[in-house]
Amino acid sequence: MNPVNLLNRYICARYPVIAILSHEESRVLTEINKLAKQKIHSARVIKWTITDGLVEETKEGTKKYDNTSEPAEALSQILENKFALISTDSGSKAKTAQPSIFYVICDLHHMLNDAMIVRQLRDIANKFQNNTDNLILISPSMQIPTDLEKTVAVIDYPLPDMEELSTILKKCETDLPDKVKINLDGDARDLVTRSLQGLSSFEASSTLLSAVVATGELGASAVPHIVAEKAQIIKKSGVLEFFDTSVTMQNVGGLKILKDYANIQRLSFSENARNEGIDTPKGVLFVGVPGVGKSLFAKAVAGGELPLLRMDVGALMGGLVGQSEANMRSALKVAEAVSPCVLWVDEIEKSLGTNDLDGGTSSRVFGTLLTWMQETKASVYVVATANDAKMLKPELLRRFDDIFWVDLPNASSRREIFEIHLTKRNKPVSLITDELINATWGFSGAEIEKVVKASVKAAYFAGKKLTTDCLIENAKEIVPIQKTMGEKINELRRWAKERARFAAEPLEEQVIQTTSSTRKVRIEE
Repeated sequence: MNPVNLLNRYICARYPVIAILSHEESRVLTEINKLAKQKIHSARVIKWTITDGLVEETKEGTKKYDNTSEPAEALSQILENKFALISTDSGSKAKTAQPSIFYVICDLHHMLNDAMIVRQLRDIANKFQNNTDNLILISPSMQIPTDLEKTVAVIDYPLPDMEELSTILKKCETDLPDKVKINLDGDARDLVTRSLQGLSSFEASSTLLSAVVATGELGASAVPHIVAEKAQIIKKSGVLEFFDTSVTMQNVGGLKILKDYANIQRLSFSENARNEGIDTPKGVLFVGVPGVGKSLFAKAVAGGELPLLRMDVGALMGGLVGQSEANMRSALKVAEAVSPCVLWVDEIEKSLGTNDLDGGTSSRVFGTLLTWMQETKASVYVVATANDAKMLKPELLRRFDDIFWVDLPNASSRREIFEIHLTKRNKPVSLITDELINATWGFSGAEIEKVVKASVKAAYFAGKKLTTDCLIENAKEIVPIQKTMGEKINELRRWAKERARFAAEPLEEQVIQTTSSTRKVRIEE
């Protein structure tokens, strides 16, 4: 529901204390002032900050109330109703009806560990249940004390939607000097507006102006600068990292089954798909040993067409009570605002596995993510990777549309991976032979890249051209993961056989060349 409508509903329903969680204090105050002027409310607005105390904007100007800078004193005066307009009719001496008052208290979350403040809030709540005044708390985050849980209604204020961002763009367009070229014809306006998703109103305005300064115009050419600025802003928040989405399926070798699946899922985000009644995909989990390309594929899912946000769950964990859950909610709020997008959670089992040794913090963060994945209506596609899915709780596995097992690359996949890394270094793909493919049996994609890097370097410093023999010799220097973790990999294969889909055709039998014959070694299924 629209947060302004929800606030209006809470006020009309006589919720005495309302907490609004938002970094955008000015934006929220603007909407509160608009509500106050509506005929149904006709309310006064008195704002409190620790720097100014209680302040009211009146027709005569700004009215500052004395001795209200301290929160306890301000709440005490509110409780005593010292701001009522006591006016009388000169003839009858009868008191006229009092207008409602919206007391807007900013940043009180820092003081909610004070027993006096909490008690005062409870007293105000009890008193306001019987009149038409409201106490509205605005803070970026808030841990509601147990004493107030049944008293305070909470509104999680979202970032600006497309309509609000469009208004911001129009205002920027109007305010620019005449000498600045404006080119917002065709799809340019929609493109610029969408590029601003995930930013606060202040950040959107500032980023637009920065892009105009960089490009000398307001148009589609500003989008790359907006995206770069947005990446820095999102990264600065510490809850999400905006990733370069230049990685596409062309950068991924093998995994044909998974590629076909990803293309279908991406098309499911289209307007046509929604019109046909196709549900928006929720997410997918990639399971496999390190180095097989799970993270690379997670980037490729965005394919340069959708924003890619990376969530580091470990970085969300805060030292204060409730901070971790607040950080998770903030991260998910950004993801929803940027939607449609891909939300990448790497090695999810390390942060949201079966560890219960942190006093329940991980469980609460885990619960926040589960609820969001179940209830969100936003087009946010969660792509999670895990080295060992057995560490993940069943209730999390159930939230994903599909689970894929990403095995070590088979012969055709290894050939594709060699082609990608040789082509990237301007080396001929004719160096790839059956002997080289057999020599790298059981290698992960990362190990194949290591072979190419080492061979190119060795050939350069030896003053020779890169050869197939050089690639094979360097491959012999690497002990593949199939040998170092063979038992673990076989165990995971058995787990995946009954619980996951396969991302590609399985690893073929190993071909071992001997002096007199060739024999095959079957891997455990």
